[in-house]
Amino acid sequence: MNVSTCPNCRFPNRRGANFCAMCGRELTHDLSAGHSANAPTMPFNPSWPEMAAAEDADTLRARPNLDVHVGRHTDVGRLRESNEDSLLVLEGAWNNRSVSRPVGLFVVADGIGGNEGGEIASGMLVSGLARRAAELLPAMLAADEPFNGGAWLTVAIQACNEEIYEWAREAGYDMGTTVVAVLLQGEQATVAHVGDSRVYLINAGRIEQLTVDHSLVESLVIANQISREEARAHPNANVIYRTVGDQPDVVVDLRAVRLLPGDRLLLCSDGLSGMIADGMIHGLVLSASSPQAACVALVDAANEAGGEDNCTVVLVELQAL
Repeated sequence: MNVSTCPNCRFPNRRGANFCAMCGRELTHDLSAGHSANAPTMPFNPSWPEMAAAEDADTLRARPNLDVHVGRHTDVGRLRESNEDSLLVLEGAWNNRSVSRPVGLFVVADGIGGNEGGEIASGMLVSGLARRAAELLPAMLAADEPFNGGAWLTVAIQACNEEIYEWAREAGYDMGTTVVAVLLQGEQATVAHVGDSRVYLINAGRIEQLTVDHSLVESLVIANQISREEARAHPNANVIYRTVGDQPDVVVDLRAVRLLPGDRLLLCSDGLSGMIADGMIHGLVLSASSPQAACVALVDAANEAGGEDNCTVVLVELQAL
């Protein structure tokens, strides 16, 4: 068979593929041509839910057909001169045996650094993930094997971290970016994050923050030294201790979530979560006529509350067909 075997996970990819469809590692066809032989590796962890055995046809047919509706909006805010946030929305759909499943990659990145460094860093991150996902999504749609979304996100973000770090070092920039990314496979969502951008799970009954901010004030909240309300107004609210691109390596936090029809995933920069409370976010999302209307309402509310930072939101709503 005309395949290219991944050196990390041994998955047989199609000949000519640039990235492994199973783990996301960059595939090197000529090791002398570049640095990709040193790309970070990610061993499989069978405890991740998405690594379960492939389901049979009867099990698939027993589940509802699913679709996603997506909204997105970004704004510079009232105080900043430029928008250092970036976002990415990639959608696809898989239909087989009368079963419909959505797939997609959704990303929000909040750049950090002066002299355009922040917007460069966040832009490099989303373009790097988009480049890798260009081969990932078709492979997800065509593959019979279960797909390790956590491994792919980790390796892809680590590779982007290396690219941003090396570029900044050569250009003399001090820059980095946060990232929240959701890889959707039917009702299974894998969440990856670095920094203080957030992912919320929202439905009719609740709003739940799925990520933990890598920030000074979040550490104080966890230690019960300040309240959540005090954290929003804390003078060091913008101090974060982990970003993509400011160090040679980065640790990516992961979380797997199984969604139900009616569930929504909200990805946002701290220009939203730092300006309005979770309860208001919940109410605005539920009262909106569509995900796009909700995104516009959220950004408008952040600006009405002061608009102290760039604000970017992506809302992914899972629906039964």
